[in-house]
Amino acid sequence: MKLGKGSCNGTFGELVQGIMEERPFLITLPIPSLRSEARFVPDTAISQIRVVNSKMKARKAGELLLQLCGIRGGGYLEIHSNIPAGKGMASSSADIVASLRAIADSYSIPLTNEMISMIAAKVEPTDGVMYEEVVVYDYIHGQLIASFGALPPFILVGIDLGGMINTIEFNEVPKEYSQNDQEQLIKAFDLVTKGFKEKNITNIAEAATLSARVNQKILPKPVFPLLDQLAYRYQGGIVVAHSGTVAGIILDGNLPNNELVVSHIIREMSLAYKGVPINLYHYESKE
Repeated sequence: MKLGKGSCNGTFGELVQGIMEERPFLITLPIPSLRSEARFVPDTAISQIRVVNSKMKARKAGELLLQLCGIRGGGYLEIHSNIPAGKGMASSSADIVASLRAIADSYSIPLTNEMISMIAAKVEPTDGVMYEEVVVYDYIHGQLIASFGALPPFILVGIDLGGMINTIEFNEVPKEYSQNDQEQLIKAFDLVTKGFKEKNITNIAEAATLSARVNQKILPKPVFPLLDQLAYRYQGGIVVAHSGTVAGIILDGNLPNNELVVSHIIREMSLAYKGVPINLYHYESKE
């Protein structure tokens, strides 16, 4: 036993989410700078895992891992994260994954992403963040469907108008997708596949917009009309947290004058909601 450490990235919503052939799925949008960092100090003198900051989901996942491995005892779990909670940025999933990795590190458990998925899915619907690359993931059953690899260079400018979404409660409500919705989601999946094959962020951005439009019927974003205008003006796509509050514009990372474009988008968002408490986000990934 030793001091164990683990970490995991968060996301900015999802590129695509819905159902395909009646199977729930999402396509992840990992953001490396959003991180949950966990430390675990084992202690055989106590029978449970004790956590700071009421991270009860991470605690439950950790105890499931110890039970699975037949390990008795507990320890002290500490989590530090810069991922906002209740926004659709995978804060809980990242905490769970980071914690499982820290506990596994402490006990030298050969932890796989499949084991993490199995445990995480028992706690709550999970975001697929145990995989660093972009993946297609069954978030209800915790199963990897496909892997696309790293995103082509992109820029993301996001906005949050406030509020929080309880992921567990949200996913307990059945989602109804019309035949047209399902066709749009299949088209989005195909566009993402093409975008990764050709390393073309434009196709991926188009796919994200299709999925965001479908999601407007399920969890509407008041900011959507503004994002629609900005995405059209700057040749980007709309990204949303399908079970959260954040939304934004995804752009080609190699866009000429990209700094100017980002400043224009941020200004437009700020002016549109002048006097309203908002949070703005800006992430970049370049080769």
